[in-house]
Amino acid sequence: MPIEKLNRQLILINELHLILEQETTCLKEKSFSHLSEILKQKQQKLTLIAELDSVLSRPADLQQIENSTTAQEIKKEILSCLAKCQHINSINGKLVELGMRSNKHLTQLIKQATGKNSITYDQKGMLNSGQLLGKNIQA
Repeated sequence: MPIEKLNRQLILINELHLILEQETTCLKEKSFSHLSEILKQKQQKLTLIAELDSVLSRPADLQQIENSTTAQEIKKEILSCLAKCQHINSINGKLVELGMRSNKHLTQLIKQATGKNSITYDQKGMLNSGQLLGKNIQA
């Protein structure tokens, strides 16, 4: 019966929602020790959701879902929770992007601090460590 499958799908998506919130917490707090396990759990939930979604897309199940008001209500709840998951996942993506920018900036600062005479700027204003002068020049 599709209603049991829809209920299972709703449970999986709610569990995914919790995992995404844990991922957000790890990213905000820069607590990367648990992030690997969270990402593994996230991938497992996504796989289970996709498999169940594939089962639910069979024509017989789709027809039963369309004809049942209970199934339609569960489907609406699933779509609502899925939209929340997508929003959180988007935020997490932005947090990762900001973290990567921060690390890149830190790397540039370290390069600048270790070799002030060899630092230049490229056309975009980013730090570029390169040697413009030959090595045999003496001052």
